Amino acid sequence: MAPPKVTLATKTPTTEPQLSDVPLDEKNDSKLDMPPIALVTVETERRNVQALRARRSQQQCRRLVCGISMIIIIVIATMSTMALVHRFRHHRHRQHLECRFGKHRMPEHVKVDHHNHLIYAKHDHDRKTETPALHMLHEYDRRLIAYKDEDNNICYIDRLDETFEDGYARWLSYEKHGRPEGKMLARVSEKPIEKEVLKHVGDIHIYAHCENATSFWFMEIHKHTESTAMIVHV
Repeated sequence: MAPPKVTLATKTPTTEPQLSDVPLDEKNDSKLDMPPIALVTVETERRNVQALRARRSQQQCRRLVCGISMIIIIVIATMSTMALVHRFRHHRHRQHLECRFGKHRMPEHVKVDHHNHLIYAKHDHDRKTETPALHMLHEYDRRLIAYKDEDNNICYIDRLDETFEDGYARWLSYEKHGRPEGKMLARVSEKPIEKEVLKHVGDIHIYAHCENATSFWFMEIHKHTESTAMIVHV
Protein backbone atom coordinates (compact mmCIF):
# COMPACT_ATOMS: atom_id res chain seq x y z
CA MET A 1 0.00 0.00 0.00
CA ALA A 2 1.47 3.35 -0.97
CA PRO A 3 1.74 6.30 1.56
CA PRO A 4 -0.41 9.43 1.09
CA LYS A 5 1.05 12.33 -0.81
CA VAL A 6 1.13 15.88 0.58
CA THR A 7 1.49 18.78 -1.76
CA LEU A 8 3.00 21.89 -0.07
CA ALA A 9 2.29 24.29 -2.91
CA THR A 10 -1.38 23.91 -2.57
CA LYS A 11 -1.47 25.04 1.09
CA THR A 12 -3.87 27.88 1.65
CA PRO A 13 -2.02 30.93 2.89
CA THR A 14 -3.15 32.54 6.12
CA THR A 15 -4.82 35.98 5.82
CA GLU A 16 -3.93 38.86 8.18
CA PRO A 17 -6.83 40.44 10.08
CA GLN A 18 -7.95 43.81 8.78
CA LEU A 19 -7.98 46.64 11.41
CA SER A 20 -10.75 49.18 11.15
CA ASP A 21 -10.07 52.90 11.67
CA VAL A 22 -13.48 53.42 13.25
CA PRO A 23 -13.20 53.57 17.05
CA LEU A 24 -15.33 51.32 19.09
CA ASP A 25 -18.34 52.67 20.86
CA GLU A 26 -16.91 51.77 24.18
CA LYS A 27 -13.76 53.76 23.45
CA ASN A 28 -15.63 56.91 22.34
CA ASP A 29 -15.63 59.29 25.33
CA SER A 30 -18.07 61.66 23.68
CA LYS A 31 -20.75 59.08 23.71
CA LEU A 32 -20.33 57.97 27.32
CA ASP A 33 -23.30 58.68 29.59
CA MET A 34 -21.64 59.22 33.03
CA PRO A 35 -23.70 60.04 36.23
CA PRO A 36 -23.18 63.63 37.67
CA ILE A 37 -20.58 63.94 40.41
CA ALA A 38 -21.23 66.35 43.40
CA LEU A 39 -18.26 68.67 43.63
CA VAL A 40 -17.46 70.55 46.92
CA THR A 41 -14.83 73.15 46.37
CA VAL A 42 -12.51 74.40 49.08
CA GLU A 43 -13.11 77.98 48.00
CA THR A 44 -16.83 77.81 48.74
CA GLU A 45 -16.17 76.31 52.17
CA ARG A 46 -13.71 79.09 53.00
CA ARG A 47 -16.23 81.73 51.99
CA ASN A 48 -18.86 80.16 54.24
CA VAL A 49 -16.47 80.08 57.17
CA GLN A 50 -15.44 83.71 56.59
CA ALA A 51 -19.08 84.82 56.38
CA LEU A 52 -19.89 82.96 59.60
CA ARG A 53 -16.93 84.55 61.36
CA ALA A 54 -17.95 87.98 60.10
CA ARG A 55 -21.49 87.54 61.45
CA ARG A 56 -20.16 86.39 64.82
CA SER A 57 -17.77 89.33 64.94
CA GLN A 58 -20.62 91.75 64.17
CA GLN A 59 -22.76 90.19 66.90
CA GLN A 60 -19.92 90.47 69.40
CA CYS A 61 -19.35 94.12 68.46
CA ARG A 62 -23.04 94.87 68.85
CA ARG A 63 -23.12 93.18 72.24
CA LEU A 64 -20.01 95.06 73.33
CA VAL A 65 -21.42 98.40 72.19
CA CYS A 66 -24.76 97.69 73.90
CA GLY A 67 -22.98 96.67 77.12
CA ILE A 68 -20.83 99.80 77.16
CA SER A 69 -23.87 101.96 76.41
CA MET A 70 -25.81 100.38 79.27
CA ILE A 71 -22.90 100.92 81.65
CA ILE A 72 -22.64 104.59 80.61
CA ILE A 73 -26.38 105.08 81.05
CA ILE A 74 -26.32 103.44 84.49
CA VAL A 75 -23.33 105.55 85.58
CA ILE A 76 -24.99 108.77 84.39
CA ALA A 77 -28.27 107.84 86.08
CA THR A 78 -26.47 106.98 89.31
CA MET A 79 -24.47 110.21 89.33
CA SER A 80 -27.60 112.23 88.57
CA THR A 81 -29.48 110.52 91.38
CA MET A 82 -26.62 111.12 93.82
CA ALA A 83 -26.47 114.77 92.81
CA LEU A 84 -30.20 115.18 93.34
CA VAL A 85 -30.06 113.40 96.70
CA HIS A 86 -27.10 115.52 97.79
CA ARG A 87 -28.88 118.67 96.72
CA PHE A 88 -32.08 117.59 98.44
CA ARG A 89 -30.23 116.72 101.63
CA HIS A 90 -28.30 119.96 101.48
CA HIS A 91 -31.54 121.89 101.09
CA ARG A 92 -33.35 119.83 103.69
CA HIS A 93 -30.49 119.59 106.20
CA ARG A 94 -29.10 123.07 106.07
CA GLN A 95 -26.76 124.01 108.89
CA HIS A 96 -26.94 127.80 108.71
CA LEU A 97 -30.00 130.01 108.49
CA GLU A 98 -30.36 133.77 108.32
CA CYS A 99 -33.53 134.99 109.98
CA ARG A 100 -35.08 138.27 111.09
CA PHE A 101 -36.40 138.97 114.55
CA GLY A 102 -39.37 141.12 115.55
CA LYS A 103 -41.02 144.06 113.89
CA HIS A 104 -37.66 145.77 113.41
CA ARG A 105 -36.39 142.68 111.60
CA MET A 106 -33.18 142.36 113.52
CA PRO A 107 -30.73 139.94 111.89
CA GLU A 108 -30.62 136.61 113.66
CA HIS A 109 -28.05 133.92 112.92
CA VAL A 110 -29.14 130.32 113.32
CA LYS A 111 -26.94 127.23 113.41
CA VAL A 112 -28.47 123.76 113.20
CA ASP A 113 -26.83 120.58 114.49
CA HIS A 114 -28.80 117.71 112.96
CA HIS A 115 -26.67 115.03 114.57
CA ASN A 116 -27.18 116.21 118.15
CA HIS A 117 -30.65 117.71 117.61
CA LEU A 118 -29.59 121.23 118.53
CA ILE A 119 -30.62 124.63 117.18
CA TYR A 120 -28.53 127.62 118.21
CA ALA A 121 -29.78 131.14 117.46
CA LYS A 122 -28.41 134.52 118.41
CA HIS A 123 -28.88 138.20 117.75
CA ASP A 124 -26.66 141.01 118.88
CA HIS A 125 -27.48 143.95 121.13
CA ASP A 126 -29.67 146.52 119.43
CA ARG A 127 -29.53 150.04 120.83
CA LYS A 128 -32.51 151.38 118.93
CA THR A 129 -34.91 148.81 120.32
CA GLU A 130 -32.98 148.34 123.57
CA THR A 131 -32.85 144.63 122.94
CA PRO A 132 -30.03 142.80 124.74
CA ALA A 133 -27.77 140.37 122.95
CA LEU A 134 -29.51 137.05 123.31
CA HIS A 135 -28.12 133.58 122.55
CA MET A 136 -30.64 130.74 122.51
CA LEU A 137 -29.90 127.02 122.60
CA HIS A 138 -32.68 124.53 121.81
CA GLU A 139 -31.75 121.11 123.19
CA TYR A 140 -34.38 118.76 121.78
CA ASP A 141 -33.06 115.55 123.32
CA ARG A 142 -33.35 117.08 126.80
CA ARG A 143 -36.45 119.10 125.83
CA LEU A 144 -34.92 122.28 127.21
CA ILE A 145 -34.26 125.76 125.86
CA ALA A 146 -31.74 128.14 127.37
CA TYR A 147 -31.95 131.90 126.72
CA LYS A 148 -28.62 133.46 127.59
CA ASP A 149 -28.64 137.22 128.13
CA GLU A 150 -25.10 138.14 127.11
CA ASP A 151 -25.40 141.70 128.46
CA ASN A 152 -26.43 140.62 131.96
CA ASN A 153 -24.81 137.15 131.91
CA ILE A 154 -28.01 135.33 132.91
CA CYS A 155 -29.46 132.09 131.56
CA TYR A 156 -33.24 131.65 131.49
CA ILE A 157 -33.98 127.95 131.16
CA ASP A 158 -37.42 126.74 130.11
CA ARG A 159 -38.89 123.48 128.89
CA LEU A 160 -39.24 122.81 125.17
CA ASP A 161 -42.55 121.42 123.94
CA GLU A 162 -41.77 120.43 120.36
CA THR A 163 -39.77 117.90 118.37
CA PHE A 164 -36.59 118.66 116.49
CA GLU A 165 -38.33 118.23 113.12
CA ASP A 166 -41.05 120.70 114.08
CA GLY A 167 -38.52 123.17 115.41
CA TYR A 168 -36.36 122.96 112.32
CA ALA A 169 -39.36 123.51 110.04
CA ARG A 170 -40.37 126.50 112.16
CA TRP A 171 -36.93 128.10 111.90
CA LEU A 172 -36.88 127.51 108.15
CA SER A 173 -40.11 129.48 107.87
CA TYR A 174 -38.50 132.40 109.71
CA GLU A 175 -36.12 132.93 106.79
CA LYS A 176 -39.01 134.07 104.62
CA HIS A 177 -41.41 135.62 107.10
CA GLY A 178 -39.16 136.62 110.01
CA ARG A 179 -39.47 135.55 113.62
CA PRO A 180 -42.33 137.11 115.59
CA GLU A 181 -41.93 138.85 118.90
CA GLY A 182 -40.50 136.67 121.64
CA LYS A 183 -42.01 135.11 124.71
CA MET A 184 -42.67 136.40 128.18
CA LEU A 185 -40.91 134.34 130.85
CA ALA A 186 -41.41 134.44 134.60
CA ARG A 187 -38.79 133.20 137.03
CA VAL A 188 -39.91 130.15 138.96
CA SER A 189 -37.48 130.35 141.87
CA GLU A 190 -35.30 133.06 143.38
CA LYS A 191 -32.51 130.56 143.96
CA PRO A 192 -30.11 130.02 141.07
CA ILE A 193 -29.60 126.55 139.67
CA GLU A 194 -26.57 124.80 141.08
CA LYS A 195 -23.85 123.82 138.63
CA GLU A 196 -24.09 120.12 139.39
CA VAL A 197 -27.86 120.17 138.96
CA LEU A 198 -27.55 122.07 135.69
CA LYS A 199 -25.00 119.56 134.41
CA HIS A 200 -27.15 116.62 135.47
CA VAL A 201 -30.41 117.96 134.04
CA GLY A 202 -29.17 119.90 131.04
CA ASP A 203 -26.34 117.58 130.04
CA ILE A 204 -23.20 118.83 128.32
CA HIS A 205 -24.76 121.21 125.79
CA ILE A 206 -26.95 123.25 128.13
CA TYR A 207 -24.23 123.17 130.76
CA ALA A 208 -21.60 124.48 128.33
CA HIS A 209 -24.00 127.16 127.08
CA CYS A 210 -24.73 128.52 130.57
CA GLU A 211 -21.56 127.54 132.41
CA ASN A 212 -20.24 131.06 132.94
CA ALA A 213 -23.63 132.62 133.66
CA THR A 214 -26.12 132.57 136.50
CA SER A 215 -28.95 130.20 135.58
CA PHE A 216 -32.59 130.28 136.70
CA TRP A 217 -35.65 128.19 135.98
CA PHE A 218 -38.22 130.16 133.99
CA MET A 219 -41.58 129.35 132.50
CA GLU A 220 -43.60 130.94 129.73
CA ILE A 221 -46.51 133.13 130.80
CA HIS A 222 -49.26 134.99 129.00
CA LYS A 223 -49.72 138.75 129.17
CA HIS A 224 -52.83 138.55 131.26
CA THR A 225 -51.06 136.46 133.92
CA GLU A 226 -50.34 138.37 137.09
CA SER A 227 -47.08 137.46 138.70
CA THR A 228 -44.74 139.20 141.10
CA ALA A 229 -41.78 137.14 139.90
CA MET A 230 -39.19 138.48 137.53
CA ILE A 231 -40.51 138.72 133.96
CA VAL A 232 -38.31 138.86 130.89
CA HIS A 233 -39.01 139.16 127.19
CA VAL A 234 -37.08 136.82 124.96
